[in-house]
Amino acid sequence: MYVDDYLGSARSVDEGLKEAFLVRKTLADADLHFQDWISNSEEFVRGMQGEKRTNSPDVPLIDDGNKKVLGVVWTTRDDTLGFRVDNMRDEENTRVSLTSKVATVFDPLGLAAPLIVKAKVRLRELGVKGLRWSDPADETDRVWWESWFAIMRELIHVSIERCLFPEETGIVNSQLHVFGDASEMAYATIVYIRNTYSSVQVIIRLVKASSKLAPKKTLSVPKLELNAALLSSRVAAAIQGCITHPVHQRFFWTDSSTVRNWIRATASFYQIFVSNRIGEIQTLTETGEWRFVPGRLNPADAATRSAIGEEVWPKIWQDGPEFLLKPESDWPTDLPWLDATAELKHTKQYHIQAATDPFDWSEFCLNETNISSFLKLDGPALKFVKQCQMEAFSDDIYREKLYAPLPIC
Repeated sequence: MYVDDYLGSARSVDEGLKEAFLVRKTLADADLHFQDWISNSEEFVRGMQGEKRTNSPDVPLIDDGNKKVLGVVWTTRDDTLGFRVDNMRDEENTRVSLTSKVATVFDPLGLAAPLIVKAKVRLRELGVKGLRWSDPADETDRVWWESWFAIMRELIHVSIERCLFPEETGIVNSQLHVFGDASEMAYATIVYIRNTYSSVQVIIRLVKASSKLAPKKTLSVPKLELNAALLSSRVAAAIQGCITHPVHQRFFWTDSSTVRNWIRATASFYQIFVSNRIGEIQTLTETGEWRFVPGRLNPADAATRSAIGEEVWPKIWQDGPEFLLKPESDWPTDLPWLDATAELKHTKQYHIQAATDPFDWSEFCLNETNISSFLKLDGPALKFVKQCQMEAFSDDIYREKLYAPLPIC
């Protein structure tokens, strides 16, 4: 339920009609009446509304009543999802108006990340330049935004398959493939479902993507890649909690060998930033589920670039990498595991050598001839005092050395 709209899915028309009749009756008993039904099945629509049909092929799943483009567009004739982008041109080009235009693209599944991330990075740069909310952008920025608006209007031609498990009864294996990537500007993840059928056919479906800007505080690329891996783990867990079809295997792909080695290691060996993230990743995933993928074959790379390239909507982003259509033996070769020494905790080691022979106290002599040396802790007297302390307070001396503060370099 979304406000006063109900969204459901069924494996057959009969199952869908049964669910719809039940929902309609239950809500009608509370004096809540549905006004219309929309479906990719004409048979379902006839069953619910007689001969009444929906005339528009493009129906927003969410509509605010003013016909504004705030929801995902559902093309019922071919059962695909898409985008509707209207009035993207901005005559003012102020920071607040540009932010407003970027926010009008309602993208709950994150599928438009290759374009939205670029705009978010540019908006941050306007703030770094000191541009106030009401100040117009300079000529260079204005040209960039005009180019971005023109590209965004091309989103109306993008269509993404809605059904994740077509011909579900014929599926023999379903895999979740999660790709993560990071750059100095942003990090992102994208998830695909790989269905293998009894006929050996393989179908790839785009499920969801998520992206975040890199923090302003400078982080190393391996740390940003670790953030992307953590985002991949969280998104995969959320997806598995939503879908009802069983997922037989999961694969998490990263193009950072350092991250793979971190995930395999013991989290407590590393510094806090790395340790906390490794611990959560190891909780949500298994180390054997992580594999290496070359950067050129990583579709998440499309959402981490800050510059507008020639390929506005990469095919690999929508369809996934081509190797997923091949047998697993033809997938990219995984790299061997290695020990990751980066970001290890700093430790201070102490080597205490035990005395092989007991100290000979027969030489000790205290009288009026040497008492002044003991009072001054001078000469041979100092050796006897230290030995006495070592034998009487050995545990305290050991703890003092063990927890001594590290030198500041």
